[in-house]
Amino acid sequence: MSKKIALLAVAGAVAILGAGVLGYFSYGWINPPEPPPVTLSKGNVRGKVLTDSGSMTPAGIIVEDEEGNTQRLTTNAFGGYDLQLYPGKYRLTFTKGYEFDTVTKEVEVQQYKTYYLQDVRLMQLYDSYEQHWIAGDLHQHTYYSDGSDSILSLALGDVSVGLYYAFLSDHNSARGLAEWYETDTLKTLTAEDGEDRFFTPGEAVEITTEFGHFQALGVATTLEKYDVELYESERNSPDRDQIIMDRITYIANCIKRDGGVAQINHPYSVSTMGFNYWELAPLFDTVEIWNGVFNPGDGRYENETGYISQNYESKLKWYELLNEGLYLAATGGTDIHDTKGPGKTGGVTAITPENYQSYYDDGGIYPGMPTTYLYLDGAIDRETILGAIEGGHSFISNGPVINCKVGETIYGQTHLLAGASEVTFDMDVFCRDGIESIAFVRNGETVKSIELDVGTDTVYTQPVTLEVSAGDWVVIEVFGTGAQYGITNPIFFEA
Repeated sequence: MSKKIALLAVAGAVAILGAGVLGYFSYGWINPPEPPPVTLSKGNVRGKVLTDSGSMTPAGIIVEDEEGNTQRLTTNAFGGYDLQLYPGKYRLTFTKGYEFDTVTKEVEVQQYKTYYLQDVRLMQLYDSYEQHWIAGDLHQHTYYSDGSDSILSLALGDVSVGLYYAFLSDHNSARGLAEWYETDTLKTLTAEDGEDRFFTPGEAVEITTEFGHFQALGVATTLEKYDVELYESERNSPDRDQIIMDRITYIANCIKRDGGVAQINHPYSVSTMGFNYWELAPLFDTVEIWNGVFNPGDGRYENETGYISQNYESKLKWYELLNEGLYLAATGGTDIHDTKGPGKTGGVTAITPENYQSYYDDGGIYPGMPTTYLYLDGAIDRETILGAIEGGHSFISNGPVINCKVGETIYGQTHLLAGASEVTFDMDVFCRDGIESIAFVRNGETVKSIELDVGTDTVYTQPVTLEVSAGDWVVIEVFGTGAQYGITNPIFFEA
């Protein structure tokens, strides 16, 4: 019996082999298929990052391969790193946001080998935290909605660029918030005096509808599907606009009733992501005039007869609202979906209106691009953060630090003129990569511009005098090199 089974097995194998051979020739293969490529094993690059005072610190590592492709990785929470890279030559740029210098190292990696690099020391060039300006991000996503990052990788991305607070705002979901709260144990920096500065996670939800995106800052407001989508009969109804306005009103009221700050996100985005009902703007507290997916709304490269960037349109609309007497504090947020922010070096070099977005994209989009800096002279917690956001005690930047005031009046506050016709701005502006110019915008019009040498000027501290009248508002813009830009919330003036 066993011999019979064995003979049957052999016969079956021959039949299968014959079928394979027949198939081989019947399909006309002259040469056999190429074998799959050999997968190269990776090598390891290890080391640690310290500040100039000698404390280990979390930092970012921009990895550039021989073709100029870049991605941003991070150290661990303590500042150590173990990069697994395929064989090849790499340029590693170590960063910790725009208030630190950068260090570049080159390494050639072979498979299976481990390389230990000399310690990297990053020098802190400016300390906005010490001046009570706290850096953070108001708009971020993880894989709990449509992002690619875990909670931990997002938080590490935040502290690696020097952020001290950030809001997790997944689309219509609060599922990641319980895990997000635990990131308050992460340390952004140990200061020169030994003070440990920790990260403050903020809760949020991006309420995503087919008639706009709205940020619920400070609360985990989630709604029913009916509240964010229209029935087909409603889409085709002659009362469609009123139906949508009722839904938007309900959303804003829900956010505020829950104790949050209600924000209009990226109002000039296309399709269903934009905001088209400005008569409802008074229902909201803030407006996102700078969304990190798009190039900054600086206006330097805008073509007045062609495409105008979404952020620039948002800024102009915000000016219009301010002139109408409606103050929605301006915010910025990266809208980050991937902290690796893949980019490309050696692409666009001469910026034009047509290629500004490509130039911006090539640089890679990382957490804190842009950063919303809040003025917090005291505790850093949920209440103070939300109060500063709603009050507009803030500026937005992807490079320049704009620490300016009139007397003791900061952004979002009102300065009493007491009969004066001009005021003096105390200036403390820093931009690591150089300042091109500083503009003073009064009631939506640039009334003073200070031109600087972007190649040498990184600091500006000269007082600036400006004529103002009761009812005026003034915003400061700082233009850095390339796409670097910063804009403040207004200071208001009354008699």
